[in-house]
Amino acid sequence: MLLCFNLYAQTNGSSPAVKLDQNAQVRDADGLEYPYAVWYKLFQSGKYGMKLVDKNNPQAPIFVMYELSAQEIERRNERMSKPRESGSFKDGDEFVAFSFRDTENVKFKAEELKGKVIVLNFWFINCPPCRQEIPDLNDLVAAYKDRNDVVFIAIGLDPWADVNEFIKKTPFNYHLVTDGRYYSDKYKVKSYPTHVVVDKTGKVIFNSTGLAVNTIYWVKKSIDTSIGLE
Repeated sequence: MLLCFNLYAQTNGSSPAVKLDQNAQVRDADGLEYPYAVWYKLFQSGKYGMKLVDKNNPQAPIFVMYELSAQEIERRNERMSKPRESGSFKDGDEFVAFSFRDTENVKFKAEELKGKVIVLNFWFINCPPCRQEIPDLNDLVAAYKDRNDVVFIAIGLDPWADVNEFIKKTPFNYHLVTDGRYYSDKYKVKSYPTHVVVDKTGKVIFNSTGLAVNTIYWVKKSIDTSIGLE
């Protein structure tokens, strides 16, 4: 399990970066101070930025947290490095598809997946970043709901009964494959979440492990490239 976030804030062009850690004082625009557990979780979402307002105390610099606009998020994601590859897959390699059956008894045969963009997510219930990204993954599914050439499949390690209970409180709109250790072992997946996007020619064009603030951006960018929207 991996979370990737930049925990340094640049003061100006010539000053060194200031570390943003549990010693920092983080406030909102109205001056309300957030405890570490609260602001760190918000910062992890990738939807908030930090502005350094007082660096005089090196042990406890003061930051103001602000919500990023959609344009600011887009620009930040474009500037950031592409998330690192998973080590289980390699971009450009041929994807060896298997047949899947989801919790709704829908079967996806390898030969029937040819000519479609396959978006895979390897996850398990007790993986914090796996749970954290589910709302954004559901937004992805909604963005392509009118297309029949993009297939979203989540391969979970947990048994059907546990997943069935979990989605009652946390809906997950991918096609859900449970008891998926067999597939994780086949693909040599060792870290979670792991994302894979396979284009219509059957080549892996994106894969990553962990959750960086621009992971979902790259999943969507890869889908759009595959269907000619990028």
